[in-house]
Amino acid sequence: MNKVNVVGIGPGNRDYILPIAYRVIEECDVLVGGKRNLEIFASYEKEVFTYDSNLQGMCDYISANKNEKKIAVIVSGDTGFYSLLDYLQSKIGKECIDVIPGISSYQYLFSRIGKSYKDYGLYSLHGREIRWMDILKDRKGIFLLTDKKNSPSCIAEQLIDAGLENVTMIVGENLSYDDEKITIDVPENIMKQDYSMLCVVVIENEE
Repeated sequence: MNKVNVVGIGPGNRDYILPIAYRVIEECDVLVGGKRNLEIFASYEKEVFTYDSNLQGMCDYISANKNEKKIAVIVSGDTGFYSLLDYLQSKIGKECIDVIPGISSYQYLFSRIGKSYKDYGLYSLHGREIRWMDILKDRKGIFLLTDKKNSPSCIAEQLIDAGLENVTMIVGENLSYDDEKITIDVPENIMKQDYSMLCVVVIENEE
């Protein structure tokens, strides 16, 4: 039985994809992933399955084809940090999956600002309700994956409403891409700006 490979490809730039990820992808017959991730490997001329938001359709495709074809599911960042790994394991079975790690967005951002992340909380706001402000009170800081609803501007507004207008916010946009931008500022200024959809936020609890 072929195992399904779940492959992390880092923050986006080809330079941050691990050599083992390239090797596994080269050996596979089918690449499964979002459109943007699949475009990185267009020159490989593999069969592709673009799942968009249809995760059940993706699982149905994998289940129907995994015995005859070698499949790689390509995910952004690291496989162990809010990726599709848990979902795929619950649907297909842990015993059917091999995991290839990647560089996470928080690893990349903290390296760019020259800091360790060992004392920071690491969370995702993608479709989740997390009491991140309560967590912030007990941590040196927190890292947040944002989405359209929980944008950097929205997070900044919440901080101001909570009386935390003096904390430092770090917004990473389009990390590792040519148009990467890292903004370090107070919530009042962050709240007034527009940001891309590919954003992460660090909030430092200076108190």
